[in-house]
Amino acid sequence: MVELKSIKQFHHFIDNNHLALVHIMRENCSVCHAVLPQIEMMLKDYPEVALGIINQTQLEEIAGELSIFTVPVDIIYLDGKEMHRQGRFIDMQEFEYRLQQLVDGGV
Repeated sequence: MVELKSIKQFHHFIDNNHLALVHIMRENCSVCHAVLPQIEMMLKDYPEVALGIINQTQLEEIAGELSIFTVPVDIIYLDGKEMHRQGRFIDMQEFEYRLQQLVDGGV
């Protein structure tokens, strides 16, 4: 898990990891803090997927950069391209299904 504290770090992270998952959260968001351990647990089965965390409270401009209107938001990137996004209510089964497709190469 890598904490991304700038837009530059975010772009470097997604550009330099074949498969990357970015979790955007806020400090006082209980749903955000509940989803993160589920994401971390899921990624134990996918060691090839890099996890980046962005605290929107500390990096407000990420909302404009990624068109984020609510949190949490979880985004999967493949070679720097956004492939799947879920926000607010994260369907973990659907999210893992989409991730598995990308890991298997069946985009």
